[in-house]
Amino acid sequence: MTRNPNSNPEKPNRDGLHPSGQETVDGLRLRAAEALESGRFDLADEILAGIDGQELQLAKLVENLRVYQAELEIQNEELQRSQQQAQDAAARFSAFFNNLPLAGLVIDRQGLIKEANQGARTLFGLRDRVGHQHFFARLIADTDRGEVIHAWSNLDGDQPRELAELGFLTLEGDRFVGDLHLAKLPCTLDDEPRTICAVVDRTESVRQSRALAEATEQLRRSERFLDATGRIAKVGGWEMDVSTGQVRWTDMTYRIHDLSPSDDPPLTKALAFFDPEDRQLLEHRIDRAIARAEPYDLQLRMTTAKDRAIWVQTTCQPVSEGDRVTKLQGTIQDISHLKRSEEQLEFLAHHDPLTGLANRSLFRARLELCLQRAARSGAHVALLFLDLDRFKYVNDSLGHSVGDQLLERVAAALAKQVRSSDTIARLGGDEFVVIMDDVGNPRFAGKFARRLLGMLDQPFATETRELYVTASIGISIYPEDGADMDTLLRHADIAMYRAKENGRNGFNFYEPAMSAGAAERLRMEHELRGALARDEMLLHYQPQVALSDCSLRGVEALCRWQHPRLGLVAPDQFIPVAEDSGLIGELTAWVLEQACRQLILWDRAGFRIPRLAVNLPMREIERTDLVNRVRRTLERTGLTPDRLELEVTESMIMRRLDLAVTTLDALRALGVILALDDFGTGHSSLAHLKRLPLNRLKMDRSFVERLGKDRDDEAIARAVIALGRSLGLGVIAEGIETRTQHDFLRDEFCDEGQGYLYGRPLAAAAFLESWSVMEGGMHLSADRTAEAPEPEPGS
Repeated sequence: MTRNPNSNPEKPNRDGLHPSGQETVDGLRLRAAEALESGRFDLADEILAGIDGQELQLAKLVENLRVYQAELEIQNEELQRSQQQAQDAAARFSAFFNNLPLAGLVIDRQGLIKEANQGARTLFGLRDRVGHQHFFARLIADTDRGEVIHAWSNLDGDQPRELAELGFLTLEGDRFVGDLHLAKLPCTLDDEPRTICAVVDRTESVRQSRALAEATEQLRRSERFLDATGRIAKVGGWEMDVSTGQVRWTDMTYRIHDLSPSDDPPLTKALAFFDPEDRQLLEHRIDRAIARAEPYDLQLRMTTAKDRAIWVQTTCQPVSEGDRVTKLQGTIQDISHLKRSEEQLEFLAHHDPLTGLANRSLFRARLELCLQRAARSGAHVALLFLDLDRFKYVNDSLGHSVGDQLLERVAAALAKQVRSSDTIARLGGDEFVVIMDDVGNPRFAGKFARRLLGMLDQPFATETRELYVTASIGISIYPEDGADMDTLLRHADIAMYRAKENGRNGFNFYEPAMSAGAAERLRMEHELRGALARDEMLLHYQPQVALSDCSLRGVEALCRWQHPRLGLVAPDQFIPVAEDSGLIGELTAWVLEQACRQLILWDRAGFRIPRLAVNLPMREIERTDLVNRVRRTLERTGLTPDRLELEVTESMIMRRLDLAVTTLDALRALGVILALDDFGTGHSSLAHLKRLPLNRLKMDRSFVERLGKDRDDEAIARAVIALGRSLGLGVIAEGIETRTQHDFLRDEFCDEGQGYLYGRPLAAAAFLESWSVMEGGMHLSADRTAEAPEPEPGS
């Protein structure tokens, strides 16, 4: 039997057996050969038959092995493909895991970080080294760590958890806010359970959200504040949609119009409230606001739904989107009370509050115009200076109220004699001037003076009695007696004093010889130059008290001259000389220095006065070094700036407004207090007052004299107080002499007062003795009134 060439049976051993224990084919052949040799043919046939069976089995085995080998090769190829697919899937997952736009971490059951993607390594600052592992809990802020551990411990296999806005920590200790997503990873029975943690950095969005919430709340607070402020300040708001014409009002706007918030305010209805002329102006400005994005601020007249005629101030600010105005927003405020106050102040600025005649300011303006016309036309102008004879005795014996009534009656009588083209003014006290425009013959001025004197030759009725009064009149003529108003006024004044010297109740024209008295003025100027060096100047102090409890709030320093020949000289006699001669700067510096030192001396004595007031002449305001001189004085004396109050008058400021504002701004920046003295007697307007850096208004005594007796004066005083409060200024009234005046001003919420009711000006020692014994403020008896005051000019 032929042997299969592909078979490769293992060699038999020496016994002819296969290693498996079976007899090999070669062994069987050897036995068959031996049986043939021995003649045993039947045994040989049996053996040969066994040989054929084994060869068949071997061939079958070989064939089976071939099939098995082919199957193994197929399985090996499939295994290799599966391994490659697994490697490809692992690579894709690794790339996906590392490129996730959030931080991904895989932790084991102990919380140890086993895997971290690039986002996690960057966010937490993890070191990317093999074997350097971290506990996830250490990356969570203390405040949130317990919540995370609890959520992780109770994590269900198919139920992920989300925790929002947790605090996380980097390895460097930096804190940030993020959202955490937890989920169990699927695993086999032999795998260790693991959890995937996805962290989304929310720091910036949370910051923006919180900032937005804070801004929203701040906006709400601002809206509530603006609404409350609008109600307090009585300022309404409005808004108009340009495309629809719809108008929206705040509640205060409805109140200003006397309407209910349930009323619908279309544009046509809103405009209908305004007076026709003002409505036309407003429509024009609205059109310009829409067309040019031009804001406006207008004061207009309107009539409310209840037929109240009021003044309003309305503003507008256009709102644009791109180059197109889409909305108009603005405010509206009822300013009727301010308008009334402004009209009253405008009248007071140019008229005497007692008599209603022109005041000094209007007088000078009218005289200047008359002189300009006369210069062009060659005409004459007569100036009559009239002073009542012995009027001081009326005040001293019968009181100021009777004196004021007499002045009112005389002023009314004089005004009836004046032509419509002429001007009559009260300069102050009992002094009147008349401007006679275009006098054809100077003798006509003399005839007019006689007529005035004759008119005065009649009794004037007051509340208590009838009084007779005479006057002395001085007359100067333009251009013979002077080419400017100051010269004419001075010469008319000189002529009036000559009429008094001649026996009063008469008149005199000015003559050059009358100026001989100028020699005395020159002598006074010469003596004034050495007065400081000779210690002839002294200061008196007058108290300023709180009207609520009469406690001492301050003192005003008033300068006096103890003249060796003339005795105690009042400031109104030597201050003009000092100003004209250029000595006012030296005198003002001395007053300021001595007054500041006196306040410090009182402090050391345990007598502390909160504030010191010193008058500031206009020439000083015009000096460029004033602020530095005040600063050096405060440094030398040790007085703090907030205890020094400098008083300036309206007439000073209005003379050179821009320069005055600049100087006052610098003084205010230094820290000193600024007060407007003699308020109402000048010619400042509300617009000017708003520019001035003032702290207080000092109400002039002329507004105080008739309080409790004259309703008009009371209304004026209320207006001054209201104006001061509306401008945020303190108000102090001077010239308070009676308890009635005190009570009225206190009840009207005037802050402070000054006058003889509280004390006359006293030297420092006398002032200390008078006030140091008063604890808790002075006490006014119900019937206390002051004695008739002596003239009290400022320092």
